[in-house]
Amino acid sequence: MTDTSLKQRIEELVEQNKDAITADLQELLRFRTVSGGATDEAEALYLSETERCLKFLEGKATEMGLGWRNHDNKVAVMQLGENEKFIGLPVHVDVVPVGDGWTHGPFDGKVADGYIWGRGCQDDKGPVIQVLWAVNIVRLLGGELSRGARLIIGTKEECGDWADIKHYFKVEPEPEFSIVSDAGFPIINGEKGMMNLRVEGKIPRDEEPNVGGYRFLSATAGERANIVPDQALLTFEGDTESDAAQLEKELNRFLMQHIRAAATVSKSGNNAVITFTGRAAHGSTPQEGHNAALDLLLFMTESGFVTDDEADMAQFLHEVASDLTGARLDIAMTHHFIGSTTVNLGILDWKGAEIKATLNIRNTMGLLTSEAEKRAQKHFAEFAEETGFDVTAKINGRAVEPIFLDPEQYPDFINTLKEAYTTMTGRESKLVAIGGTTYAKAFPRAVVFGPVEPEDGEEELAHQVNERVKVDHMMRNVKIYAYALARLCAS
Repeated sequence: MTDTSLKQRIEELVEQNKDAITADLQELLRFRTVSGGATDEAEALYLSETERCLKFLEGKATEMGLGWRNHDNKVAVMQLGENEKFIGLPVHVDVVPVGDGWTHGPFDGKVADGYIWGRGCQDDKGPVIQVLWAVNIVRLLGGELSRGARLIIGTKEECGDWADIKHYFKVEPEPEFSIVSDAGFPIINGEKGMMNLRVEGKIPRDEEPNVGGYRFLSATAGERANIVPDQALLTFEGDTESDAAQLEKELNRFLMQHIRAAATVSKSGNNAVITFTGRAAHGSTPQEGHNAALDLLLFMTESGFVTDDEADMAQFLHEVASDLTGARLDIAMTHHFIGSTTVNLGILDWKGAEIKATLNIRNTMGLLTSEAEKRAQKHFAEFAEETGFDVTAKINGRAVEPIFLDPEQYPDFINTLKEAYTTMTGRESKLVAIGGTTYAKAFPRAVVFGPVEPEDGEEELAHQVNERVKVDHMMRNVKIYAYALARLCAS
């Protein structure tokens, strides 16, 4: 089949099935597969919804004549062809928490204004349906296959140590190449590393605040290390009219001096709560958000209602986390292709004398996670020695190194993806790197390919309120993936 006839046939098949593709994503969005819940109830809901979600996908596999294997609801495989060599298509059905302020329900799968709305439209349920239909279109095209294609459906991408993919490699073979749809176009062949640096500390509580009767009770922000917190709560205990007036005066002065900060104060029983509001963003691009936790810490350094020790601790945390390059931790580094190191204060859980915080660090090529940890630990140890505070820092959970797939080593694979992108968009393809972490790090010979295309005016909404995907962009992606797979799998 010529390039032109293949393109035309794929476009015809996508147009014929446009309503079915849309309906399949709507249905997939309705499963509340939020992973990493903090309570037993949340985990139970996640497990039951994941089981239901995989049952739905099993039905789609049967309907499309694809092979199906479910490995203990941890990971599932949809298979086209019995070929020993195959293209892996790693995707995931778990999603992050939804947050507040949605225009349409995050689990409704509503179509409005030309968009499908819901948590997972971009990350990663939209891509699940897109690559599934691309595989189905390759099946509908017919012909002999020199390679097969397999969706590898994970369930724990957004948290933990990717036990789902570890399980996959215990029970399934390694793909020859893998295409991960979990970031953007054109072709991403480099990713920064990723580590969560867990900070724990304890400070004295025998001092009195500098003014008034209010006393610091807690400072909290964030649920996930890989999200820029858009809300932070600072709570004081005590209850006098003069204290309340003084606290509000302090806050107003702070907001006048720091015009990007936003906050309100309210009473809750005998407590006063300051709610700082920022803007959420993916932890790999902290500069695109506004971290409410940093505003909270900065306010604490200036407030008369905290002790000198509390102010010192807040100032230190603010200093190391507000430099998004990691320079304050001596881990700043830049690579000509992968880019620069980034740091995001994703979680703050400070209650009384006990401090816990998590810094999501994306290290670039040339800086191993072990070296980044060592340098950061030295900085925290120096602060602990200087103040006498009990403060430590160490990697928590899985740490992954940066990756780079050399296009000169696998030219046929890369060039086929370039051809698919250019044929279906009319634009020249290029190779780029990202700060995010995807399943590409878990698979050999893997690149990221979509789903977001900024050249079409598409906004990156992963992990954000009002996550959505334009129906037309969904169809564009199905066409790109179908063309790439048709070329890669053809004899």
